[in-house]
Amino acid sequence: MKNILLPIVLAATAMTAPAWAHAKLKSSDPADNASVKSPGLIRLVFSEKLEPAFSGAVLSDATGKKIPVSASVGGATITLIPIALRPGAYKVSWHTVGHDTHRVSGDFSFKVVP
Repeated sequence: MKNILLPIVLAATAMTAPAWAHAKLKSSDPADNASVKSPGLIRLVFSEKLEPAFSGAVLSDATGKKIPVSASVGGATITLIPIALRPGAYKVSWHTVGHDTHRVSGDFSFKVVP
């Protein structure tokens, strides 16, 4: 009987253990491939709380030149505050570390229209 119960208990425990997922980008404003007026704020929302010391984002123009922004990380959000962006293509490159301590990175693009 003991030999039968142990595998059942272990299987049940494995099914109820928390999944250690990486922080994933849930949404961004502006959204990927959006065409928008010059945004006063760029917000990235992730699937879990981020480690501020190991998470951030960079804004670049179409030539790859970094655009200076004020940036902050709080909770599950990275916020960038750019000075007025001229019409053109922009890319946000981000990196995060969540509670599972794994680094994840990605990017998305948007266009500023007149």
